[in-house]
Amino acid sequence: MIINLKEDLHIHCNYNDHSDVDLTIPNVIKRAEDLKLERIAFTEHVRKSSEWTRRYLNELDQYSQVTNIQVLKGFEAKILPDGSIDCPDEFISDDYFIIASFHKKYDKEIWLNSLLQAIKNPCVNVIGHLAPEAEFTLDDEQIYNIGKSLIENNKIIEINAKYIRPPLNFLEIFIKLGVKFHVGSDAHRLEDIGDFNRIMHLINFIEK
Repeated sequence: MIINLKEDLHIHCNYNDHSDVDLTIPNVIKRAEDLKLERIAFTEHVRKSSEWTRRYLNELDQYSQVTNIQVLKGFEAKILPDGSIDCPDEFISDDYFIIASFHKKYDKEIWLNSLLQAIKNPCVNVIGHLAPEAEFTLDDEQIYNIGKSLIENNKIIEINAKYIRPPLNFLEIFIKLGVKFHVGSDAHRLEDIGDFNRIMHLINFIEK
């Protein structure tokens, strides 16, 4: 499998409270144009209680019309203990590009069960920065079962440049199963966009 480095499918902007203030939607698009990227995904952190979502989507509509880059409109949503995602129901649809990822620690049983439920969600496109918690490990059979579910539910695994994930033992099993991958910078700064240097060893492992 060849990984497309002309796309970055996990980019944040300044609608959250911890990105750089200059990480505005027009600045992100300009940076992507300068890097000659072909496709990007805005995947801002969201919660069910988020009140800025319409302003964010309206701004994305405005600026995506004045660039040749393909701009995907989306969100990154937490995987909750029951496997649902922390995103307003109106945006859990095929109209939006949804990354589901863990942002809170769970014990192993809850982590596994909630992950498998999130994978089954038909409106989730990608599982982001996947790796077990430091407190537990997964055996090959458990990783295999995750990979099998990814295949059955047509989900993509992100090669995440911020956290350098997934681990190689996950990738080895996922590759054998035929899981799909793409890259995401998980950018919270302009200089992070399209920078995959930290994960080139993972990309090379997939492409070998």
